[in-house]
Amino acid sequence: MTGVVVDGVTFRYRDGDEPALRDVSCTVEEGSFVGVTGPADAGKTTFCRLLPGFVPSFFSGELAGTVTVGDRDATTAGIAALGERVGYVFENPFDQLTGAATTVMEEVAFGLEQRGISPDRLRSRARDELARVGVADLADRDPQTLSGGQLQRVAVASVLALDPDLLVLDEPTAELDPDGTEAVFDVASRLHADGYTVVVVSQDLQRLAPRADRLFVFDDGRLVRDAPPREVFADRSLDDRLRVPPTVRLGRGLRDRGVVPTDRPLPLSVDDSVAEIDQYANVTVETTPSAGAERGTANGGEPGDVGGPTDATDVGSPIDTGDAADSPRPTDAGEPAVRLDGVRHVYESGVEALRGVDLTLDGGCVALIGPNGAGKTTLVKHLNGLLTPTAGRAVVCGTNTRETRVAELAADVGLVFQNPDDQLFRSTVADEVRFGPENVGVPDREAAVDTALARLGLDGVRDTDTYELGRAVRKRVALASVLAMDPSVVVLDEPTAGQDAAGVDTVGDVVSALVADGRLVVVITHDVAFAADYADRVVALVAGRVLADGTPREVFTDESVTDEVGVAAPVATRIGARVDLHDVVGVDDLLGRLR
Repeated sequence: MTGVVVDGVTFRYRDGDEPALRDVSCTVEEGSFVGVTGPADAGKTTFCRLLPGFVPSFFSGELAGTVTVGDRDATTAGIAALGERVGYVFENPFDQLTGAATTVMEEVAFGLEQRGISPDRLRSRARDELARVGVADLADRDPQTLSGGQLQRVAVASVLALDPDLLVLDEPTAELDPDGTEAVFDVASRLHADGYTVVVVSQDLQRLAPRADRLFVFDDGRLVRDAPPREVFADRSLDDRLRVPPTVRLGRGLRDRGVVPTDRPLPLSVDDSVAEIDQYANVTVETTPSAGAERGTANGGEPGDVGGPTDATDVGSPIDTGDAADSPRPTDAGEPAVRLDGVRHVYESGVEALRGVDLTLDGGCVALIGPNGAGKTTLVKHLNGLLTPTAGRAVVCGTNTRETRVAELAADVGLVFQNPDDQLFRSTVADEVRFGPENVGVPDREAAVDTALARLGLDGVRDTDTYELGRAVRKRVALASVLAMDPSVVVLDEPTAGQDAAGVDTVGDVVSALVADGRLVVVITHDVAFAADYADRVVALVAGRVLADGTPREVFTDESVTDEVGVAAPVATRIGARVDLHDVVGVDDLLGRLR
């Protein structure tokens, strides 16, 4: 097995103005599970790149200090030598895959082939690892036909097949559905239990914290905290840098209200929270949810989160539209913004992604949920004409998408892709955001660019090369490029994936402002906390069909729906159901029912 010692490391990329890491020292003990978190561009990925020798062997720059992996100096050993011990899963699965394999099986087996493994053992090992991450059924599929989430699981399987001593996963679940996310975290936990050393970068602290021995919190290139998770969450001064888990927020609320003794350890898991409620709280069974329980989240937590200096009232909460999650925004008179009539779509590969979808959308925020491969991205590509129905009709802003060009729809419908690198291509952030207004004829394009950059918190990087930014910030650049065109329909594909606390709040504020301005916002998301907080309506897709369509409270508290969709209900909903409160959606809602 392999441990890591980092001693006094400062690193500045060759083209960087400031160090990406500043005097970082830490130890990852052999056989431990370390979670790495913190704001965007804080140095998390650069830290991870040290471990397999990518820094400085591939990413060159000025490096001071030492990095030891096992008995090897990672700064001089080279990528090939360290690759025998360190397995690295990239944030973007397209950076991981070869691009040459014609099947998923070939992709996972590629590394094993390079090691001279026999064909029989190779196929058996590849199938085992695909099953381990829940995608054994994809073995014979062409990787180019898979969704982003499916590709990420294949990337994880391809690394696990090589059986590394040290497994480094950099935001490995940012594009996965809940089942896939649980599968990857469970794989990491099993490897840890088997004695492997595991390092996981994630903003999903609800899943990461209960599994990790320690959390490394990075900010501005510095390791600002290295401690067990409960100690990290006990320090509320760190809240502006963390997506504090709902269970922790619930635990803090119960302690602040005097329900639970303050000297008890904070709950990290749903089981911890249920045990704490059973021991200390009385449950008030009522049918009317607490006022405001579904608005005003802070730091990407659960709806109505409370506790400490990061309440929504302190950090700039979304526009308060009342208990909108129980009252869907009414459609305007006349033609709806979007109408899908019996839409069916079959790809050239023969995959039937949509199977007769009937849907009318007009105003408000509509969240599309469902497992990877359910047809969510295929559906939204029908809204701007990137795809047209194999059968049926899609009418957007009064236009049949079969009868117009994508360029003409771009003025009315802005689509922000799940992968920002599919969307960005200009040399600087400002140039990227300017491209859309230039092409759709926005009158005052410079003002549009300035406004979009300000709304997404990008003023400070307007002249920066887009590809020098982290993926989470690039996602916000892609969103700004769409907002600058001032479309009446905005479609966001997984906008909070991989975002830090501030990024989630920024995206939420933009969604709220667009809705208040009368726009239709369609959000594809696996982030049920975000959907419960900002969506007026939730549409659940399974296997290309609409399974459920209702308010967040209606959809997320219906276990038959969440079970079939493969979406975990909000954490507060799951805790509530365990204590016989079956209509709870947010943490504040749940706290209001406990005495």
